[in-house]
Amino acid sequence: MALRTPLYETHQSAGATFIEFGGWEMPLQFRGIVAEHLAVRAGAGLFDVSHMGKILVSGPTSWAFLNRLSANDIPRRPYRARYTHLLNDQGRIIDDVIVTCLAEDRFFMVCNAGPREGVLAWMNRQAGSETIDDLTFDYLCLALQGPKAARVLQLLSQADVGAIKGFTGAYVDLLLGERLGTGRTPLGPPSEMVGRGPFVGDADQGIEDFCFVTRTGYTGEDGFELFPPKELASAVWGGILAAGGEAGIQPIGLGARDTLRLEKGYLLSGTDFDGRQTPLECASEWIVKWDHEFVGREALQAQKERDEHDRLVGVRLQERGIPRHECEVRQGGATVGAVTSGTMSPSLKVGIALARVRPTVAADGTDVSVVVRDRPLRGVVKKPPFL
Repeated sequence: MALRTPLYETHQSAGATFIEFGGWEMPLQFRGIVAEHLAVRAGAGLFDVSHMGKILVSGPTSWAFLNRLSANDIPRRPYRARYTHLLNDQGRIIDDVIVTCLAEDRFFMVCNAGPREGVLAWMNRQAGSETIDDLTFDYLCLALQGPKAARVLQLLSQADVGAIKGFTGAYVDLLLGERLGTGRTPLGPPSEMVGRGPFVGDADQGIEDFCFVTRTGYTGEDGFELFPPKELASAVWGGILAAGGEAGIQPIGLGARDTLRLEKGYLLSGTDFDGRQTPLECASEWIVKWDHEFVGREALQAQKERDEHDRLVGVRLQERGIPRHECEVRQGGATVGAVTSGTMSPSLKVGIALARVRPTVAADGTDVSVVVRDRPLRGVVKKPPFL
């Protein structure tokens, strides 16, 4: 049976259509994918993405441990976040994750839903004295996205939301109206966190209704990710929607999340990579920091030196049609690759795709065709983002 987030019944009451994704029953859409997509681009949208894995790594050696598992450098400064890939010994992507430093001995990792159990098992096999805790079922992940996202969040907090810069985090008080205790011990400042929970509020206020917030944004818009405890699920979800009324906020499903991320060229686990590709085959060498040792580095370096690998590129159709996963990419009648993910862009009203192709056709501006329903449609290689 598929897993459900604590907000499942709330979404059901709001008329959501559900889909199974990564082992979870998740809202696909509420009002419609296109309407929700455009609402995020114009104002603000709220996503329940609590299916995402939430992992706490702690201990004196936790930074060195994570840095060895990560193709990118792991931040050491508290509240800095970083996007990275976890690789196996062959240099292939196990998952793409975001790691946030909470303290010098405490790190918070958000991974994808489908690979979560595999990621945990792999990390535990690699671990020494580090403690690895799965918080997925104790905390939500709510993504508040859009150009008006900061304005909405500011209405719910006395903290200066503007002080949370891109790819950083902060502990934010949430003004939810009636006090809603979680029954948990109030969390102390970072120096007193040992044994008292993963996230921390202001100990002087002694209020449980604090929430850890990051500012990354999988939609390409300004965006915040809130990680409230499950006991506050309905209060936080309802509070954000109420605060965002003037901004035209809407609940958004995974359908629009997919079209939004694809317009920006962001990867989707299980679709753009599935355990068989390396960062070099996913247009992600920019996150590989070659000057540190990490699992898979030797194999990845050898692939880079051979320089024969397929490339992940963007393709914009020149004819009307919707490219989909596994559609053939051709040039001169020969198959030169395949679409990894594609859609009709709600913003641009043209078909767009990410495709893995041979190096000979990977240059920006190269003419190709994409076979949609047995019909080759003219397209051109376009380096993302499309928008």
